[in-house]
Amino acid sequence: MAFTLTPELTFLLGVAVFWIVLYVLAYVFHLNKRGLDVKLGYFMFKSKALNSFLGRVANKRRTLWLVLSNISLASSIGLMVFSIYLLTNNLLRFIFPIGLVTQVSPIIPGLTISLYWLPYFFLAVGIIGLSHEFAHGIIARLEGVPVLSTGVLTFLVFFGAFVEPDEKEFEKASLLSRLRMLAAGSSINLVTALLVALLLSGLFVPSSAGVLIQEVAPNGPADIAGLRQWDVIKAIDGNPIYVPQNFSDYMSKVTPGTTIVLTVLHGNREITRDIKTEPSPNNSSRAILGIVLGSSYRPNTLGLDQYTGVNLFWALFWIYLLGINVAIFNMLPAFPFDGEKVLYYALASYVKKRKREFRWTLNILAWGLFVLNIALSFLIFGLRPLI
Repeated sequence: MAFTLTPELTFLLGVAVFWIVLYVLAYVFHLNKRGLDVKLGYFMFKSKALNSFLGRVANKRRTLWLVLSNISLASSIGLMVFSIYLLTNNLLRFIFPIGLVTQVSPIIPGLTISLYWLPYFFLAVGIIGLSHEFAHGIIARLEGVPVLSTGVLTFLVFFGAFVEPDEKEFEKASLLSRLRMLAAGSSINLVTALLVALLLSGLFVPSSAGVLIQEVAPNGPADIAGLRQWDVIKAIDGNPIYVPQNFSDYMSKVTPGTTIVLTVLHGNREITRDIKTEPSPNNSSRAILGIVLGSSYRPNTLGLDQYTGVNLFWALFWIYLLGINVAIFNMLPAFPFDGEKVLYYALASYVKKRKREFRWTLNILAWGLFVLNIALSFLIFGLRPLI
């Protein structure tokens, strides 16, 4: 049996090489003396320059930052209510047949998201994570709470950032100051997501010009015909295809073994291919081309070539998607999310006794809601990709 270097194996091999090379370089050049702590599969970099940067930003336009932090606190309360509503409403839809349910699942590369999304995902994690943590740090400095360390870290393929405020000084700060610091992260993520949404609407035309091919099955009819990921289906047998539903409606009338003429945008030029359909492995009466369709294709307004434009779209889309989800679910009142501390600190003054039990109760209720959504999603949908 011939060995095939699949994209998945290439990715895993690249990850392994990266960590081995980084570990060797860290050992040879003693990078730990420069603030870079490296282990196999993990590194952390602490930067004094980032600490100074946060202080300089906080000291500029302090009144503006104070106003914005008050607005972020108000928006964080709305995000918390919305997160609880989303999970509660979805859980009720699982239990009672009152509408469509949404799959709730942790992000697991290779299981709940396909590996080809990882470059976009990691870019989004970097931008959302850095802005989230820096927002915490800026408001901490604004409120006079020292920041002990700032930096970035990585575990295997997961990237992140951290800002470590002085916990003793944080607990000594006023209730309003603590709430402002906690609310800043989700609020900046929400703002980032909304700004990216505006970019998407401005950089890409609103009308669809075809349907993206998201995956091409190896040795399937489309693969044999030379079609590739991010090609765009524009017509079948001369019939225009604008949205995925157009494609599904037409293919539902085609029988296996039929040859169809596909008009495709491939490498910035339209081509036609005669493709013989094959029966679906799940339904022999259904004709397939060996592709998975993506979203509608929206050309960019910058004059970029087809594939560059598609990659720009997905990069911005993932920043938006991750930003809006982090903004909402980080305000869920469950440890270790910021929403847990926001709700606890806001209500603790009303709880005279058994504050520990009160905090545990909040966590059990919130995590129970979250876990039930994940468990029921798994039972109904399995580990199918989220996107």
